[in-house]
Amino acid sequence: MRPEHTSPAASRLTTLMADRRGFALEATLIVLVLISVLVGASVASYIMVQRSGSVDYRGTRVSYAAEAGADAVISQLAQSMTDGILSAADLAAITLPSLSGFTFATPTVTAIGSPIPQTITYGPFSGLIGLNQQIDIGITATDPANNRAQVVVTANAQSIPLFQFGVFYNEDLEIHNGPLMEFAGWVHTNANLYVNSGSSTHFMDLITTPDSLFWQRKNENARDNNVHIDDAAGVQQTLNFDSRSNPGQSFVTASNALFDGRVMTGVSGVQPLRLPLPSGMPPIALVEPRNGADDADTRAVKFAWKATAHITVDLTQLNNVNTCAGLTIIGSPLPTGADCAIFSGNDQGFWDGRENIGVDVFNINLGALQLWAAGNAARDYSIIYVTFSNVSAGDANRDYPAVRIQNGSLLRAPVTVSTDRPLYVQGNFNTVGWQPSSFIADALTILSNAWNDGTGSHPVPTSGTNSTAGGGNDRTNPARSGATATQVYAAVAAGHSATPCDWQRAGCTVPTPPPATGGGSYGGGLENFPRFLENWSGDDMLYRGSLVSLFQSRYAARRRWSWTSYYNPPNRDWAFDLRFRDPNNLPPGTPVVGSVVQTSFRPVF
Repeated sequence: MRPEHTSPAASRLTTLMADRRGFALEATLIVLVLISVLVGASVASYIMVQRSGSVDYRGTRVSYAAEAGADAVISQLAQSMTDGILSAADLAAITLPSLSGFTFATPTVTAIGSPIPQTITYGPFSGLIGLNQQIDIGITATDPANNRAQVVVTANAQSIPLFQFGVFYNEDLEIHNGPLMEFAGWVHTNANLYVNSGSSTHFMDLITTPDSLFWQRKNENARDNNVHIDDAAGVQQTLNFDSRSNPGQSFVTASNALFDGRVMTGVSGVQPLRLPLPSGMPPIALVEPRNGADDADTRAVKFAWKATAHITVDLTQLNNVNTCAGLTIIGSPLPTGADCAIFSGNDQGFWDGRENIGVDVFNINLGALQLWAAGNAARDYSIIYVTFSNVSAGDANRDYPAVRIQNGSLLRAPVTVSTDRPLYVQGNFNTVGWQPSSFIADALTILSNAWNDGTGSHPVPTSGTNSTAGGGNDRTNPARSGATATQVYAAVAAGHSATPCDWQRAGCTVPTPPPATGGGSYGGGLENFPRFLENWSGDDMLYRGSLVSLFQSRYAARRRWSWTSYYNPPNRDWAFDLRFRDPNNLPPGTPVVGSVVQTSFRPVF
């Protein structure tokens, strides 16, 4: 039987189906290969990402370590800045930070440029001038796998010193000079300002108070047209208004028109300025003797604790201190043998006409002391504090102890002299080879180059020689010894004498004239903040420094300024010493608040 016949179409279909089965196999194989490639690529990518992530992780860790190292350095700088001064020695003393798993190269700490004075615009010291020093800190960190990172952190080291003003008063400030008084420097009081002049007063810089300015005396109705204040162009303008004549916004308008806004009060937005002292500490504690109950913050600013040479003088031995009898010292050795003549003492050594009392004076020959101290590093007399024992109110030879600095025209090293009692400086001071220096005391009296203990300030004015002639508030007695022109370069923080109250305010009773025994109503004002006892009679008293009064004198407060004649005033050429704007030029022990703040961070690639 013949085989069944197959049509051509069927034959083609059979062939096509066979071809498709072959293609499917090929396609399947191709897909499997592609999947294998994708899987391999994914695995490789995962491995690469994992490896890259590990590298990035280690790099991130070492970068964070470098930044942490910079923070550790900033912490050390902040500790060094607690005294407000960042010296080259402080920078050199920076140590390597420690962080487990990392090592650090020696950090580079570089001061960039010079300190820049800038007004602080925020925080508790807003309004003060901070001395800002840029510091660049370079840190390199390395981990065990030799991953390395380097960063540079920029920080601002800011010092806020006590001595940054021409004048700073924490209480009412009165300025009523007789002879010419010129003052260059910022004048600020945290209370009221009373200004008037018997001759001429010229202020060249900013005047600020958070309270009021009165173009008048505090203790009586007296006013003149002799107060001149520079405008922004340095042109003298005459004061002719105050907070009473122009209350509120009208004061701001008048100040802007006349002084270009350089005279500002509370209505101008001026706020009280808090100086760098511990919160709650009475300012007079700066000069008070040591107290075992003083906390750490108080000890850090109190000069009795800061002293490198703390001297106690036994008043029963005052006349023998030239043999070092009656002297005890903490911190540095005393001279011995013939060198004890650096010191001298005298009961009733001279008469202070302002206080109307004989001064039991302890003298320090500062030039000789510094020469002696320079011979041995252990003799550190950079901060001298003097206090007294066996003071007796009932014994005229021991009732008014005070310190006097002599032979201080040439200083060999920076120095601060402090005492809880009155302080006198005799003759030119710090005029040859300037050194940072300051006087911190209950009160400061300047004695001229011509001062004579026997005739300088007589104890009892005699009939016919006691004159009240003279301009303004300064009185004349031609019988007093004649002063000669004298110059003093030093910052001063001391007590002042205050006028009790404003005669225009309710409840104020002002005795006129003051009692013959002293205690008159006028405190003496800024013109007598550095006090005088001689007949200067037209001689110049040049002063460069910073005049700061945070409290009223406790011991030199028997008379205040009064009409009883004991001196004739100098012409006063006074100015802020601009060198104090460099923290390296601040006197030893200057109260300063310091801080270090990071301002920028950048990695180094």
